Amino acid sequence: MKASVRIGLCIIVALLTTAGAGFGAFIWRFTPDIPEASYPEPTNQSESRQQDLDYLRRFPEADLSFSPAQLNAFNALIDDLEEQVDTLSDAEFIMGVSAAGAIPENGHSGVSVSGTMNRLNSLPVRFAWFGDGLHIVRARAEHADLIGSRVAIYQGQSPEVLYPKMDRYFGGNHAFLRQNSALFFAAPASLHAAGLIDQPGIIVMELVGLDGKAVKRSITVEEEPTRFTFPSRYVLGKVDKNETDSGHDWRFLDRTMTEATWYGRHPEKVLWSDELAYGGVYWRMRNVIGNEATPVTTWLEEQAEHLRNNPADYLVLDLRANEGGDYTKAMSIARKIGELVTPDGRVYILADGDTFSAGIVTAYFALHGAGDRAVFVGQPMGDGLQFWAEGGGAPMVLPNSEIRLFASTGYHDWENGCSDWSRCFWINILFGIAIGPIEVDLSAPLLFSDYARGIDSGIEAILNAEATRVGAK
Repeated sequence: MKASVRIGLCIIVALLTTAGAGFGAFIWRFTPDIPEASYPEPTNQSESRQQDLDYLRRFPEADLSFSPAQLNAFNALIDDLEEQVDTLSDAEFIMGVSAAGAIPENGHSGVSVSGTMNRLNSLPVRFAWFGDGLHIVRARAEHADLIGSRVAIYQGQSPEVLYPKMDRYFGGNHAFLRQNSALFFAAPASLHAAGLIDQPGIIVMELVGLDGKAVKRSITVEEEPTRFTFPSRYVLGKVDKNETDSGHDWRFLDRTMTEATWYGRHPEKVLWSDELAYGGVYWRMRNVIGNEATPVTTWLEEQAEHLRNNPADYLVLDLRANEGGDYTKAMSIARKIGELVTPDGRVYILADGDTFSAGIVTAYFALHGAGDRAVFVGQPMGDGLQFWAEGGGAPMVLPNSEIRLFASTGYHDWENGCSDWSRCFWINILFGIAIGPIEVDLSAPLLFSDYARGIDSGIEAILNAEATRVGAK
């Protein structure tokens, strides 16, 4: 073998070894170190809970987002729970663990919200927040007449006054709290355990129907609770698997109305596109993964290639209810999205409180990539410019109650950029951006009063802005 060939092979081997070591270090650094739960079989409920709390105390070994002050508060709360294990109801214990998991004030960390609700009770109705209030969007057949009603009073309190009191059970920002609190309204045992309502079995609500008429209704919780799904999905007019599995006849909003909106159209698709008036193009992304049939990277490249040859007068990137995924799969297109519209075109980034995780980061890259042609439309997103994430998706599971907690291992700072190798997600250091402070440019919450009539408040706001812009040319 010639010396030059041997040298070439050595270089290739060295590069592969270095790349492999780097990838291994990356995986090791951002995979949470879930401690082993090794306990004897508990002899009673008190011992069972003590074991769970002892294991819960080790959560900061996996979750790296705790500050020293938060760690002190976390341990103090567990101390309090340990002193009360013999007197706490099941719901109070679950909510106590939820409060402990929320102490890092991080939306990616802590107890699985829907999983927690599944351990409590449930009403035969489901709720979702809109810009004009909390609405019933799904119900079992016997309460189908309530679908669409706005909740004016819930057990003697306004939902707008009640939901902020749930803050200690949620990490993350206010938008995240508001959207996800809809779960708590459907599981009144959670609110009762938190001391926010007087009893958990029968809920009295004052409702305002689609016809504007007010009614008062008492609703009893289900004998066999129906499992929960995140509230961002409830507004779509399609059957939910958990509701089908319940064996009950669940009803939802009329699909002819919801699918008339851009928000609710094609509920079976996670990625789709269309044309808009005034030379616009619409991209809908409900996640940043796609699916097996339509990977997001392939889909975005196909959409972008068309616009490179024929730029749009404006482009709408709709990330409402985007649950996240892998932002690196959208990063290359998003950071150059301004090149896909005409020189005087606009890029509208449409988001809401259900925009989360990689959906948020994709919005940041698009806002940065469009520069002074970017317009942030909708509502504040479900996390801020600084947050902890990553963690690999493997939860820490308490050994007896089996309550699941998700850990975060990588810090993000999209306002100033992230450069601390000991805290920051390494991909952000290599490829991240600093976009500075941002605010919603065009407030356009999705209003239920519009949605129920097939009108999409967010898209209407954009079309009105474009009509004004075209008229001004």
